[in-house]
Amino acid sequence: MDEQMILERLRSGDSLVFEWLFTSRYPRLCFYATKLLGNTTLAEEIVSDTFADIWEKRERIVFTSSVTAYLFSMVHNKCINQIRRDKVITSYKRHLLQTKAEFSPADMPDQVFDEKALAEKISRAIESLPEKCQVIFRMSRFENRKYREIAEILQLSTKTVEKQMSIALDKIRRSLGHLMTILAIF
Repeated sequence: MDEQMILERLRSGDSLVFEWLFTSRYPRLCFYATKLLGNTTLAEEIVSDTFADIWEKRERIVFTSSVTAYLFSMVHNKCINQIRRDKVITSYKRHLLQTKAEFSPADMPDQVFDEKALAEKISRAIESLPEKCQVIFRMSRFENRKYREIAEILQLSTKTVEKQMSIALDKIRRSLGHLMTILAIF
């Protein structure tokens, strides 16, 4: 099946093409994610989330390369984000241990270490952005695109992209409040 046909049928909501894409790419993507993370269960979760994102955003996705390359890029970015989250949590735990003479697990705020809850708060903050900000933010942060590239794809000026990113980051900072201290390392 050629790339353009996959994209067109996927955008039109063809679940058979999505199922074929999932079945044909899932094992390789899981293998790749497992190599990056060293955790098969987490890798499978990330790959499944990637496919869920593809299906949910199928009408808005812009493939600048092959579908397979796009999927690998998404999985790679999600794995890197997971590794960064793990580092933040580890760093914060180490900081708590170093600053407390008598450390008690009861002193640790549960919400800081509940990765799913933290990810949900971040996701909600992103989803609360205006649509244009949200699209630009996701392209920049999750697809690792440069402002110039985003501007070309969305047919905007680079200054508009910069301004929208500034708005997005400001709103996310305000939305996350106290969590920004924890995420500063991230």
